[in-house]
Amino acid sequence: MNNESEIFATPTVRANETPDGYEITFEIPGAGKGDVDLHVDGRTLSMKTHAKRETPAGFRCAVREFARADYAASLDLPDLVDPATIAGRVENGVLTVTMSKRAELKPRKIEIG
Repeated sequence: MNNESEIFATPTVRANETPDGYEITFEIPGAGKGDVDLHVDGRTLSMKTHAKRETPAGFRCAVREFARADYAASLDLPDLVDPATIAGRVENGVLTVTMSKRAELKPRKIEIG
């Protein structure tokens, strides 16, 4: 995946904010856990996948409904994110990345005495 001449497609991305953090989803059809490379460098979150175009032994592909693609995306994270809390999981071709806001920056209710 380090070959700079590779061509990557941009996945569909959705980001949601909650009171405690963020959830980012990337649609990466056909990719599994071992196909995803997820990195954080400073405030930049980077994701790459590498497609496996394998046909089982003894078979010849007659029809493909969709072609596997290599995907890549980079996002700038807000200053609120605690990088130590970033986690990812892949399920059914969707990569979900969750992260928490830094504790000292989360909204809180101040009690009046």
